[in-house]
Amino acid sequence: MFRKIGVFAFVFCLCFVVKGVFAQDLTLEVVKAKVLAAAKLIEEEGTGAFSKLKDPNGEFRFGDGKGYVWVHSLNGQMIMHPTRPELERTDMLNDKDSSGFPFIYAMNQLVEKRKQGWVVYLWPKPGKKIEEIKASFVRLARNQGKDYVVGCGMYAASADYVRSAFPGDAIYDSTNFFGTPQLDSVDEGK
Repeated sequence: MFRKIGVFAFVFCLCFVVKGVFAQDLTLEVVKAKVLAAAKLIEEEGTGAFSKLKDPNGEFRFGDGKGYVWVHSLNGQMIMHPTRPELERTDMLNDKDSSGFPFIYAMNQLVEKRKQGWVVYLWPKPGKKIEEIKASFVRLARNQGKDYVVGCGMYAASADYVRSAFPGDAIYDSTNFFGTPQLDSVDEGK
């Protein structure tokens, strides 16, 4: 009887240890690391990487399922989105948040000039209609002559919060947005 209880307790504890090993919090550091890893994978495997990026149990789904990586093109077409597949093959280049900020356009402008950086904008959380502040890290990846913008973001992350974590990174801040985004509005860090 004690042996059965001991085995049960061991298995029960092991489940928590395994869950802790595979679970990752959704932090700016993890967001950036996932984008860098996904961009490298796309550069190596091209579109063959997309199935790994979409895998709901894979390394690119994290933060209790809230974290994921998407891919869009420099012409603004959503190529791969693991949680909102209805966005795939849609033109999002001119999509704007409620402040009028064209965030995909800004992401593309940023990666074309700087290769990578952060864009802070407003976006609704899944299942919500009200937009909240979101910071996304984006990086340009190239494979066989094609350009891909790889991104991942998290909510409740202001430009100041991003700047404190990554003072040297380029940041496009929609909260300081007036009119069409210009590359010189990118904060290069202080």
